[in-house]
Amino acid sequence: MEHENMGALIRQLRKDRGMTQKDLAERLNVTDKAVSKWERELSLPDVALLLPLAETLGVTVTELLGGQRAPEAPPPDPAGSLLTYASRTAPQRRERLRLRLAWGITGVFVLGALVCWICDMALNRRLTWSLLVDLSLALAWAVLLPLLTARRRGPEKALAALSAGILPYLYLLGALLGEARVFRLGLPIAPAAAAYLWALWWAVRRLRRRPWLAGGAVLGLSALLRLYVNGVVLALAGAGTLLGGSVPALILAGGCCAADRIARRVE
Repeated sequence: MEHENMGALIRQLRKDRGMTQKDLAERLNVTDKAVSKWERELSLPDVALLLPLAETLGVTVTELLGGQRAPEAPPPDPAGSLLTYASRTAPQRRERLRLRLAWGITGVFVLGALVCWICDMALNRRLTWSLLVDLSLALAWAVLLPLLTARRRGPEKALAALSAGILPYLYLLGALLGEARVFRLGLPIAPAAAAYLWALWWAVRRLRRRPWLAGGAVLGLSALLRLYVNGVVLALAGAGTLLGGSVPALILAGGCCAADRIARRVE
C-alpha cells in the first residue's frame, strides 16, 4: 500500500479538529518540526506512533496508512501495510541512530579534550601533554566519523581519512615532542602501513568466501609490512633485525594457502 498521501491526510485531519502542529506534537510527545515534516512528506511517523496518531486524528491505522478515509480507501491489508511502512521508516531510524552516535562520539571527544586541558593547566600552568591527547583525539574522530555517518562505503571513507591524516599527525606529534625522528621514521612507514590496511580491506572483501586464503593473505601482507618496517628502522636508526618476526608469518601464510587448496579440492 502506498503512503504518499499520508502527509496530506494528517494535515487535513489536524485542521478539521482545530489543532495546530504544536498541539498535535504535544499529544504525541514529539516536536512540531516532526509533525511539519510528516505533513510535507519529508519523513514518516515512527511505527510506534501510528496507533496514537490515528486515535488522535479519529481514523484507523489502515486509513492513515492508505492516506484517505474509508470507504474511498482500498480493501485493507493491515499486515502488508505495516510491513511496507516499517521497511520505509527503517532507513529514517538508522539515519537518526547514526546522527546520535556521531554527536555522542563528538561530545565524548570534546569533553575528554576539555578535561585534559583543565588537568594540564592545573598541574603545569600551561598546555603541555594535553596537546598530544588532543591531537590523537582529532585523528581518531576524523577516522570514526565516516564509520558512523556514511550511508555507503563507511570503511573506505574511514581508511581514506586515516591515509590522509596520518602524516600530518606524525609531523605535529614530532613537533610537540621535539623529536624529529618521529616524522623521519614515519614518512616512509606511514604510507606503507596505509597501503597495507587498504590491501587487507580488499583481501577480506574479495576472499570472504575463502577464509583460509583470506587468512593467508593477511599473514603474508603482515609479514611483508614487517619486513619493510624492519628495513626502514635498520637503515635510519641502525636498530633491529631485517627478518625479525617475518619468517613465522610467511610460513603460516603458506600453510593457509595450502589449506585453501585442499579445501577447494574437497569441495
